[in-house]
Amino acid sequence: MLYNFLKLRQEYKLTLVCVHFNHGLRPEADQEEDFVKQMCRELKVKYISEKKNVKDFFQGDSLEQTARNLRYDFFLKVFRQTKIKKLALAHHKDDLVETVLMRLIRGAGLKGLRGFLPKSRYRGLTVIRPLIEMRKEDVITWLKKAKIPYHTDRSNFEDTFFRNKIRLKLLPLLQDLNPNIVESLYNIICGLSLDYDFIYAESRRLFRSLKRRQGQKAVALDIEGLKSLHPGMFNNVIRIAIEELKGDTRKIESRHLEEIRDLIFCRPRDSVVHLPTLAVKKEERFLTIQSLIL
Repeated sequence: MLYNFLKLRQEYKLTLVCVHFNHGLRPEADQEEDFVKQMCRELKVKYISEKKNVKDFFQGDSLEQTARNLRYDFFLKVFRQTKIKKLALAHHKDDLVETVLMRLIRGAGLKGLRGFLPKSRYRGLTVIRPLIEMRKEDVITWLKKAKIPYHTDRSNFEDTFFRNKIRLKLLPLLQDLNPNIVESLYNIICGLSLDYDFIYAESRRLFRSLKRRQGQKAVALDIEGLKSLHPGMFNNVIRIAIEELKGDTRKIESRHLEEIRDLIFCRPRDSVVHLPTLAVKKEERFLTIQSLIL
């Protein structure tokens, strides 16, 4: 990806900064950091790196998620320091398919099954994925043909992580059933993305029309308006309200949404449902969702 941006640098007047986050999880991680640093020195590209031992920050939830959080915190810090407008990530088509299979197995909804997008926003940062339509094998073939050195993460071949089990065990089985499974799943994902974009836009419009008040710690929605919604739109409006408060909908499951629906239709006024880091209260006219994080 970096070499292709170098080809475009003059034509599009690009300022390139290569950033590398060392997770400290593998013995060869320092060697890989030095490899990227030396490459940038030879290519005359500005280089910024940071190293943190992810295990020191791991609190028993998900090592992969902990690593991702630290990595994106680093990206945001560099973004503020350099005023760079876009973050380019080298995710390819195989990464996307693996991500969606992981989410499918974990029980994701429509939003999760669209995977990550070619272009998205993360806390004010524009994220682009220029290689998303390429297979990993095509990337490797191109590197070899161009005689560009590269490193391979050896942990990709260990089935310790959930993603690796998908890559090493599940995908080969699916390819036995359909040799073109990656392309087939990719086409499904693209269709889901278009469907979700339409549904999300309509859900956000409904959220704005039903919102009666909102602060940093709470949002209130019109109960009668919620009752009139199609169940699918109801779930999306609640998810948007939760996202407004906590920044994401992690750990919010379908059973939580069903309980909120039961709260509205079947339980008496002043009843409360407790969700991870949130409390949902049924008032006379409003459903109030409040953050419990101090």
